[in-house]
Amino acid sequence: MASGDITTLPAVPEDGGSGTFPPGNFKEPKRLYCKNGGYFLRIHPDGRVDGIRDKSDPHIKLQLQATSVGEVVIKGLSANRYLAMNADGRLFGMRRPTDECYFIERLEANNYNTYRSRKYPNWYVALKRTGQYKSGSKTGPGQKAILFLPMSAKC
Repeated sequence: MASGDITTLPAVPEDGGSGTFPPGNFKEPKRLYCKNGGYFLRIHPDGRVDGIRDKSDPHIKLQLQATSVGEVVIKGLSANRYLAMNADGRLFGMRRPTDECYFIERLEANNYNTYRSRKYPNWYVALKRTGQYKSGSKTGPGQKAILFLPMSAKC
């Protein structure tokens, strides 16, 4: 193609692109850094979820996989478990993804991300200042506990 040539992009599907978004992995594993206390979200092999400040801990390496536009499942790579939130708001790791494992990922105005439960729409993934998970039923917009910064896990 010569300089100055114009090309066209493929057409949008007839349904306007509202069909199912093909699942895909983001490029690289991430660590989710919580603004509240400076902890990284950790999923243990036994299914426990908490936060730790040690960025070399193998259980903080996460794969965020898009399931549709703005929706992700979060998998602990070492634990081989998916982050889930149950009806009590408890965070835990599951071996296979269920409807409790889907989260709406949103980039907030302060450049942090939030992860809101799809099944329990007013509840968020959150960590307390102590590093323990915060029950989804006690979370809400504006709390520092729900703010996460995705960071590369390659370090």
